[in-house]
Amino acid sequence: MFGGLGGTEFLVIILIALFLWGPDKLPKALANLRKFISKARNMASNAAADLSREIGTDIKPEDLNPKTFVRKHILSEEDQELLTSPLKSTMRDLQDTAKPLQDGLTDATRDIESTRRSVNRGSLTSGANGSNGANGSNGANGSGKPASDEEQPPDRTRGRSASFDDVT
Repeated sequence: MFGGLGGTEFLVIILIALFLWGPDKLPKALANLRKFISKARNMASNAAADLSREIGTDIKPEDLNPKTFVRKHILSEEDQELLTSPLKSTMRDLQDTAKPLQDGLTDATRDIESTRRSVNRGSLTSGANGSNGANGSNGANGSGKPASDEEQPPDRTRGRSASFDDVT
């Protein structure tokens, strides 16, 4: 609504101002605020005009950032290219050097993830099919098959992939 302020924020500001200055002094305080903002804008535009006159180029308020000012008004195109070309080549060299490392890390991560999946899959399969339980028998009743559905471990991975925590 007003420079990033919503309706409720604006209403809160008005209520606070009304509480601080009261209904009698609020119009005069707003008039003083308007005069102050007007003077501040005039001072800023006068400073920019003076700076433009001294340097000999047009300066906008966004040009007052020191980096932008130097790049735009002091350095020529060739100077900028001379300063940035070594940095660009160094950056290219670093990217070329880092590319094999990044590829190696990606491959290692992929290998670790596939190994983790196969370990989880193998552990869940061997534990769920009743082979070689903790007591040395092949199943809950020793016959190779669980005695009933109640004795089977709960399916903790229903609807999602297995993780290391499901196995332990």
